[in-house]
Amino acid sequence: MAATWKQYSKLLNKKYRQQERKFLTEGVRLCHEALLSDWEIETAFITREFSESSNWFQIQELLKQKKAPYRVLESSQFKRLTDTDSPQGIVLVVRMPGRSVTQINLRKAAFIVLLQGVHDPGNMGTIIRTADWYGVNAVLLSEDCVDPFNPKVLRSTMGSIFHIPVMYIPDLAHTINELKQHHFRVVATSITRGKIVHHTQFRKPIALILGGEAMGVSPDTVNRADVTVRIWKYGQADSLNVAVAGAILMDRIATNIFQK
Repeated sequence: MAATWKQYSKLLNKKYRQQERKFLTEGVRLCHEALLSDWEIETAFITREFSESSNWFQIQELLKQKKAPYRVLESSQFKRLTDTDSPQGIVLVVRMPGRSVTQINLRKAAFIVLLQGVHDPGNMGTIIRTADWYGVNAVLLSEDCVDPFNPKVLRSTMGSIFHIPVMYIPDLAHTINELKQHHFRVVATSITRGKIVHHTQFRKPIALILGGEAMGVSPDTVNRADVTVRIWKYGQADSLNVAVAGAILMDRIATNIFQK
């Protein structure tokens, strides 16, 4: 029997998302990106107002191409499926792809980003979006990172979640060793130690490790890396937001490995 909208509303909870391997994505832009991707759409929910809007024609055509059904809900019901104060009138139920590191072609990959202990949804989403911009092949997450299918993360990605593989890895140390076996140079980041990133030359394939907001990259992980880098400080701030630091580092690395 098909699930009801009330049952789907449970997907706002991380435990239920992981159990069902499905998530909700809302808003015109995110839903449009999801429908253009190869991800499987189980169903859609819209409001009557959205069905009468200028956005509906294109969304409806994409739903037809995906052979995904839709249902019109009352506004009070629809709000139970959303995480925003002013929902735009469309929600998709999306199936999570079954992904693992073994599905990444490490022989052809040039740039991979690993995240350790990134807990803030906005930071996670921004890093994924930035990685998409800089041509990163995959974003790999330690198990203590925030859920990449958290609604706030999804919004922060601006649709990049559907462009780039993002997945948890059960053992960061094992993954680092596996990357090294495929000739990746593993680069850890630090606030106080290591080479100045803008004075460092990089070659592909490369794996960049970014640490969480509070602790950064763990000492054990730093010791496993081939090189540690830092961003030169000119002012008085004691640290950079991890998403900002990640953007600076990705820009430097991508410039090196893709423009040679």
